[in-house]
Amino acid sequence: MRHLPKILCLLTLGLLLLTALQGHFHIITVRPLKGVYVGTEKPQFTPSAFLSGEWQQTADRYLKEHHGFREPAIRLYNQYLWTAYHRSTNPNSVVVGQDNYLFDPQFVNEYYTGCYDYFFSDTIPDYEKTQVFYRRISRLAKLQDILDEEGTHLFLALLPGKERIYPQYLPDRGAQARRDRLFGHLRAYDFYRQFAPLYGIRHVDICHCFDSLRGRTPYLLFPKTGTHWTNIACTYAFDSIMRFMQTFGPPIRPVTLGQPYYAPTREPDADLDSLLNKIVGIPTEPNQYVDVALSDPIPARNPSLVVIGDSFFWNILYNFPIQELFAHFRYWYYFSTIYYDPDYDNVADIDLVEQLLDADYVMISHCTVSLYNLGGGFINRALLELCYDPDEIQAVRDSLAATPSNLSIDKRIDRNLEQYFPALAKSHPTRRSTRFNQLKH
Repeated sequence: MRHLPKILCLLTLGLLLLTALQGHFHIITVRPLKGVYVGTEKPQFTPSAFLSGEWQQTADRYLKEHHGFREPAIRLYNQYLWTAYHRSTNPNSVVVGQDNYLFDPQFVNEYYTGCYDYFFSDTIPDYEKTQVFYRRISRLAKLQDILDEEGTHLFLALLPGKERIYPQYLPDRGAQARRDRLFGHLRAYDFYRQFAPLYGIRHVDICHCFDSLRGRTPYLLFPKTGTHWTNIACTYAFDSIMRFMQTFGPPIRPVTLGQPYYAPTREPDADLDSLLNKIVGIPTEPNQYVDVALSDPIPARNPSLVVIGDSFFWNILYNFPIQELFAHFRYWYYFSTIYYDPDYDNVADIDLVEQLLDADYVMISHCTVSLYNLGGGFINRALLELCYDPDEIQAVRDSLAATPSNLSIDKRIDRNLEQYFPALAKSHPTRRSTRFNQLKH
């Protein structure tokens, strides 16, 4: 026993040395952590930065983020918190509900109070928040009519949220939260479900469909450990959406759905559990999946599709041979980043009029939470560029820039689009931009 202190000291020194070597040379490959991570860049030493203390602070952050075996250490600590206290280490990303069901915090907020505070500034009065919905759906109806004239079929897909389908597993927010849910604002989904038919908007209500299927399917509609609809549920849903599309647009090559089968969990059915960055995942029942195969007959030509939507469409892309079903497919993710386009990465760079007039289908796809920002700016921009020339749009923006305001130019245009661009005030705008006239069919 007299040698025990020396042994412990040597083991400690060896562990410190191994940690330093791992941090510098990465001797052992470790599993990276999940989630968005913005690391600290290695600081460059300068006398001024050293004297001000900036270099020391940056170096301290850098060393904490790059020491050896950081990832396993974090997983071990997270596992301890989960096992001992049943706690999420990052409640801003993952909320633990009943029976270990995991939720994105925004979906919990949507159920109890709505997501107004996330999408709308506190300075906007309550009546103005509802007016935003009316403006967007009115403009969407106008946009649909304009595109219909050129054979571009726009429609809205109302997708479910986990809070809507499995509310019994949400964390209990108490009596006050329940009162907010009962007497709060109308949710975005409830608004669009009610008013889309009144404004003549083509739409498919998958959320209502899932609500009617709840508890009646042999598979989960939303996974216990994920944010998005299950892969099998979204596969059946998009098959229905394609059938709906062909009631008003050109034919799409049919697909055959195989028999459901059990398989190891696929992405993103456990995306929230992976964000917990534990050693052991939450035990769940086996997930079911279904394969998609192309069928005959092959249409004379494959139609083209543009999707403006949120992350729920990724599940569809994981399961459907989209690029074989559609001759041209573009995914405008939150109307910002572009996927499946060899030429463009951002919607700011595209010729929007050309893209829209070349499309057979335009699908605006939102779940219950992201419906608060319907289209993500697409509706206003599409209306403007279809009806006005770039120099006319820029003249209005320059005029607004010369007038001081607490609101951004885009927000001011959104509030008063029809005032600044009078042709859009008509129920059916007839004015068209030069670019539209050049490209129209």
